[in-house]
Amino acid sequence: MSALKKIYQNITLLFGVLFVIEANAVLPIQKIDLPSGAKLFYVEAKTIPMVNIGIDFPGGSAYDPLNKAGVADLTADLMNKGSKIKGKQKDEAYISDSLSDLGSMVSFNASNETSSVRIKTLSKPEILNAVVSQTSDMLAYPVFNQKILEREKALEISGLLESLTKPENIVGKQFKKMIYRDHPLGHEETIDTIKKITIEDLKKFHQMYYRASNMNVLIVGDVSRDKAIEIGTLLTQNLPTGQRIDVELPSLQALPLADESQRVVKISHPSAQAHIQMGMTSPSRKDPDYFPLLVGNYALGGGGFVSRLMSEIREKRGLAYSVSSYFYPAKNSGYFLAGMQTRKDQSNESVQLLRDTIERFIEQGPSDEEVLAAKNNLINGYPLRLDSNSKLLENISAIAWLGLPLDTLDEWTNQVKKVTKEDIQKAFKKNLDMKRMVTVVVGGQ
Repeated sequence: MSALKKIYQNITLLFGVLFVIEANAVLPIQKIDLPSGAKLFYVEAKTIPMVNIGIDFPGGSAYDPLNKAGVADLTADLMNKGSKIKGKQKDEAYISDSLSDLGSMVSFNASNETSSVRIKTLSKPEILNAVVSQTSDMLAYPVFNQKILEREKALEISGLLESLTKPENIVGKQFKKMIYRDHPLGHEETIDTIKKITIEDLKKFHQMYYRASNMNVLIVGDVSRDKAIEIGTLLTQNLPTGQRIDVELPSLQALPLADESQRVVKISHPSAQAHIQMGMTSPSRKDPDYFPLLVGNYALGGGGFVSRLMSEIREKRGLAYSVSSYFYPAKNSGYFLAGMQTRKDQSNESVQLLRDTIERFIEQGPSDEEVLAAKNNLINGYPLRLDSNSKLLENISAIAWLGLPLDTLDEWTNQVKKVTKEDIQKAFKKNLDMKRMVTVVVGGQ
């Protein structure tokens, strides 16, 4: 081996070690109360001259008015389409062009539980200050234009019509309908609900939920603590303040015990393959069983080619190209889902094998080798969850929204290491029950 090559390998190894150390030694999260009533979660990261900023607050689709599902989405869609302050109006084109000139991105989105803002910009003061000022105006003084609303409603309806033809969307909608039932998280947009939405609905939704007292402001990047406080204050100072309003969603009730005939839905579809989803309600992120379920699921269906489901369904029998499972732990509840696609004439066999494999895992748990492999893979892959400001911000977003300890990122690998085979067996038997598991098949036999 040449001396140069050896030096190169040593440098490569050194950088690899430094990367792992840096990624695991997570920078501390600071939590600060802002004058507006908002909560600031801040991490200083000066490696690159960039800043990622987020704002989260309760105001997702679960908060849509009765029979008007889609208000949260459309409100978010129109937030960057115009603002007006002190008689001066900025239209959609002006906002888009000015942000583009600054080389920055600002987006508004609504999910099931939250509405959110995401900003990505250079930390250069004149650029950062301009972007924050622009976003502050959009947040506090949006212009809900009737023509733009009609345009966005038409786009939303067009997207809905297209989704109704796709088996992967149909199976997902039906599965969540069975999981959420009459819970607010089950609010589903339809063509009728979107058509009913008016400008007044958007204004009322903005006034009710876009308020500082319920917001988490997230900042990761090349700014000082004082600058972070200044940014958070500017973004929220013109919004309604006062006491945090009670917007907690009720807990999702567990699925009842039922005969299989009541838990299985089959929907005909001309697709070439059958789409299958199976699952049930599961605990929230704060539940003590979270880490045993996380490690156990890696062995069951979350670990790709090393998972039990992939081995039984693809490797041994060739029934599917891919099969997986995961737990979705939300704030007050969650769900477990296993899914796959297979040939239509193999759908009944595949559903039965999926059920049998999950049931056997619940009863017997993973092997010692599966537990070790799952823990090693989760721990070794952990740095990739934090290798950019954007990823770090989304992790902090989850910590803030779910009310987790500020040292969650530092303790994550330690919690994974503590999980035992017995913990996994106990958690799966406690939280999963095949007599509560619902199944949806679209395009099968």
